[in-house]
Amino acid sequence: MKTSLRFSLLLSLISNSFNSFAEEPVQQDEQFDHVERITITASRKAALDTDLAMSVHGISEDELKLDNGQHAAESLNNISGVLIDQLSGGQGHKTAIRMPINTSGYYLYLQDNIPLQSPAFFNHNALWWSSFNSNVARMEVLKGAGTALYGSGAVAATINILSKEVSEQAESELSLMLGEDNYHKIQMSHSNSIANNQGFRASFSYLDNDGWRDHTGSEKAEITLRHEAEISANQTLTTMLVVSDLEQEMAASLTEDLYQNDKTNSGLSETVLANDPLRKTKYMRLSSQWDMVSGDNLYSLIPYLRLRTNDYTATWNQNMPKVESEVATLGLLALANFEHNNSSETTIGVDLEFTEGEQLSYQPLDFTTSGWGADTYVKGEKFYDDTTTYTGISPYIQYQRPLSTDLTLTLGARYDYAKYEFDNHLGVYGDIGHGNLSIENRSDNFSHLSPKASLNYHLNDISSVYLRYANSFRIPTASSLYHLTTKDSEDLQGVDPEVSDTYEVGYKANFNDITFDAAVYYMDVDDGIVHAYNEQNQRYLTNASRVIHKGVEFATDWQVNREFNINIAYTKAKHEFDQHEEFSGNEMKMAPDYIGNVRLRYTPSFVDGFSTMLEVQSIGEYWLDDANSSDELGKDRTYNGYTITNLKARYQVSTKLALHARLLNVTDKDYAQEVEYRYGKTVYSPGAPRTFYLGLNYQF
Repeated sequence: MKTSLRFSLLLSLISNSFNSFAEEPVQQDEQFDHVERITITASRKAALDTDLAMSVHGISEDELKLDNGQHAAESLNNISGVLIDQLSGGQGHKTAIRMPINTSGYYLYLQDNIPLQSPAFFNHNALWWSSFNSNVARMEVLKGAGTALYGSGAVAATINILSKEVSEQAESELSLMLGEDNYHKIQMSHSNSIANNQGFRASFSYLDNDGWRDHTGSEKAEITLRHEAEISANQTLTTMLVVSDLEQEMAASLTEDLYQNDKTNSGLSETVLANDPLRKTKYMRLSSQWDMVSGDNLYSLIPYLRLRTNDYTATWNQNMPKVESEVATLGLLALANFEHNNSSETTIGVDLEFTEGEQLSYQPLDFTTSGWGADTYVKGEKFYDDTTTYTGISPYIQYQRPLSTDLTLTLGARYDYAKYEFDNHLGVYGDIGHGNLSIENRSDNFSHLSPKASLNYHLNDISSVYLRYANSFRIPTASSLYHLTTKDSEDLQGVDPEVSDTYEVGYKANFNDITFDAAVYYMDVDDGIVHAYNEQNQRYLTNASRVIHKGVEFATDWQVNREFNINIAYTKAKHEFDQHEEFSGNEMKMAPDYIGNVRLRYTPSFVDGFSTMLEVQSIGEYWLDDANSSDELGKDRTYNGYTITNLKARYQVSTKLALHARLLNVTDKDYAQEVEYRYGKTVYSPGAPRTFYLGLNYQF
């Protein structure tokens, strides 16, 4: 179906719906409540933000409605210190939260408190496995190291996607969205009670997009099923099934010449494009959460089953190897919370995970590379073929006690044990050609104790200050342990988990018309897992680096009057190597000097149900490489950053019909989303041009 025809059908439906329901105006007091001050990520229990000694922010359902984003990034970037780069307009992403823009496992991604992936098989694109497109009620970000409830990966931030609950009465919803570059998305949802004590919600979404650059199209389908049952007066059972199927064309960064002359180029050679490189991933997660309240005590069990595949062509390698993986997880999250007579409480729990991952990489076609290190590859050659099983056992305890009427102390500790069993199916070991090293079967294990401590002081009923210390860690992935090159030593050295310490002081206040959040943090990531060299000039993994991340975060939301609202989120940070074989004292690459987001909302009193928002997103200067190098003319290799403007609007025509529109990059600014200097050249990821989206939401 042509884009113009889709727009015609959509406008026709809008016109008919407007005439049918114009007699049902929406009163002004039904406008958006975008401030979300209640969160659950910290402890799995609802809590007011001023009661928590940490920096945690929520995106409300009303804010999500106004953003109406095709990716979670469009809302998450409104949080101070958060930058999610949506890659080439697709569903993939890179993240920068208290870190440079990176793809490493410093972030824990959750949906409804359940990890979206295993830490042993971390993928930086994990948000594409959430049900953001089909069922999302709100999102929360806990910045810095997580609480005792969270283990490996909760170093710089924890992101939690929370799905909609079952409605008390029958509720059906249809959403349509059309956009440039042949973008269209349809969402459908139905919720109803089955009996007095149970109900369900079924949600579906499908999106298709050609992409504004060549070979960046994507197609994704999602189904989310939710069932809630009240077993007894004090017991509930919530069961969720999330299934998704994503196919996405692959592109690459651009050389400087292409960036200047053809930003729509895929960055891939004709030879690569002839192979039509795609990324395909299928995902399924089944979980059931049992909660029981007995007196002042809470008991919770969440068993879950998680399956995912991730197949792609590694276009960044000249020979374009195919990579296929399948990961299956069986897990259990068990928690008990006890409230004591002295107003203190204790939370104890254990997280259990058993994961098996199959990983395969092979040559899909005969190919001879050119230039330095030229080589000939034969179709069917395998570079690795193995199975890794991962077992994680993580008990934890957290104790909270009021020291006075206004001062609360929280202490916590978590012990994580991780075991890997590697089974190599190649049957040959040592140098297997093309610089690849095949190793024999082996096992590895890691353990770490993470202490946590915080103080929260209520200045009054609406404001508080806090002091927080949190230790966290990151284990190596199976690929980093076992997929080696001939530069690596066959006699692998044992490594410890990468450890971080976060120190943070903050202030929060919720006044009638304005809210404040401010935090100053210092985080060191010690025992960084890096490559070192032995006497035979072979690489091995070791703990040998220390990086310092420090910054100031500020957020405010000001309801100027009934019609105007201003939201400001800003962070200024510095990320530098404190101890490193080559880069000690240097700033880390792709680490913006600042990240800022300003949103001005206008809700005119003379148009009931209408709201519009002007958004300014800006990031500061950063180095293009860790060496902080200069070019041939002596100019520092840095990127000045960018500032773009977006315009969004929503019109609640009636209680049933809402219209929405977004104009991204209003000024059609020519900018690069990311710039990096690697392998002796500067490469660019171009930012999207001005793009328009139009849609509607209809409730039956």
